Amino acid sequence: MTSTYFMINEIKLLDKIHLQKYLHLFSMLNSGKIEIAEFEQLFLEIKSQDEYGQLGKFDERIGKVLDTLYLDIRYYSLAYLYDPDDFVNVNLINFNECELIRRAKEAFKKLQKLQSVNKI
Repeated sequence: MTSTYFMINEIKLLDKIHLQKYLHLFSMLNSGKIEIAEFEQLFLEIKSQDEYGQLGKFDERIGKVLDTLYLDIRYYSLAYLYDPDDFVNVNLINFNECELIRRAKEAFKKLQKLQSVNKI
């Protein structure tokens, strides 16, 4: 029983350690140190190199938040496939950018809450 207890706590600690790179990226976006385009690029880079997350080792709730944001970013990226000189498309990109920022901030709050409540 003791080894199971330590294993569960170790997984929680590893979640917190591996989550830090994402939280730092979110805080840079929230503080205005990076723009949404740089956030998008860095998030996709971090996610693609995150073996811990790719192996499904994150707590299910953390994985869900990160995967949802990943899909939001991929959807946002598709907006750039359209003609940027098209007035309608410019409005679409601006709307998508604001929406992506909102969703990133929402994900950041959820991850902070999960981490601070010590449920992970």
